[in-house]
Amino acid sequence: MQTLRRYLFRQLLGATALVLLVFVGLLFFLDVLNQLSSNGHGFAQALALVSLQIPMRAYEVLPIAVLTAAVYVLAGLAASSEFTVMRMAGLGPVVALAQLAGFGLLCAAVLFCLGDFVAPAAQRLQATLQAQGRGEAGNAPGPGLWVRNREGANDDQMIQIGRVSAGGQWHDVSIYVLDDSAHLLRTVRARSGVYLGDGNWMLHDVRSVRLPAGSQGGIQRSRLPQLRWHTAVSPAVLDALVLSPQSMSVFELWRYIDHLRANGQAVQRDQLELWRKLLYPLSAVIMMMLALPFAYLHARSGQLSWKVFAGIMLGVSFILINTLASRLGLVASWPVWLAAALPYLLYGGAALGFFVWRVQRH
Repeated sequence: MQTLRRYLFRQLLGATALVLLVFVGLLFFLDVLNQLSSNGHGFAQALALVSLQIPMRAYEVLPIAVLTAAVYVLAGLAASSEFTVMRMAGLGPVVALAQLAGFGLLCAAVLFCLGDFVAPAAQRLQATLQAQGRGEAGNAPGPGLWVRNREGANDDQMIQIGRVSAGGQWHDVSIYVLDDSAHLLRTVRARSGVYLGDGNWMLHDVRSVRLPAGSQGGIQRSRLPQLRWHTAVSPAVLDALVLSPQSMSVFELWRYIDHLRANGQAVQRDQLELWRKLLYPLSAVIMMMLALPFAYLHARSGQLSWKVFAGIMLGVSFILINTLASRLGLVASWPVWLAAALPYLLYGGAALGFFVWRVQRH
């Protein structure tokens, strides 16, 4: 059985690597053309930026590559009667399902590493290079970042950060302090800010305006070379804000959701993305379950190319249903775990049902 497992895994691994290379290469070519045509980058810069997208592209298409490769390998083994010999050697349906699930778990581990470590780091570096290419000092997109931080009942801070440098330093900072009735109490503007640790920032070149709490008193203005400012907005939270939720790691998403919840902000969309991130590696196992019935199709029931095409369409439909279920879950206010898990339950159940029916019939 170990010999059969090694042979099967070697065939699956080689086919998966080849299909993944083809898919990623095609997307790489299209991304380079898009960078050159829409963003006006030079060829070398466009090549560098698109190269940093490769981990995310591989993360996105790996499940479809796994399914396509598995269908190709299993249908090819069935056409050459090798799978029949394997069955006679002890590779029964349950054993075959367990072996393919094991290969799917290996691919799931690769997916998790890509999505949680490699792709987020590459996306941060890409954002930094794009900002440097535009002549900016930081990597915050558009007009900057807006962050809310509630320190207490009468200290609700709205922070606008014009730019964030690669080291986490703030530039062009505006802080608006509100009371519990949303009345403006104070504004603080600084040219830059450096994180000191334990929730403390040192702001430089500060202009502060304190408004009167009631009808009595006047406006107090001050200008300071430095000002120590306490806020729960750390460089780690800013790193999460620079990336889209799809590009964050599980830990970054969890930390960002905790920050939003602490400040009374909506978290359903980000919670849904967290669940999708947690479940996405399991898509490799689902793809292997979908591919296994192709091994039990007779060689005369269809050409190999048509079986591979059917496998690709199955993978694409899974990705589309996964996205559609997420959007419907937000609109219909489904529980976030249900919206994220529904495609896996549907396709996993359908794959097991079809596999059992096919094995019993043949």
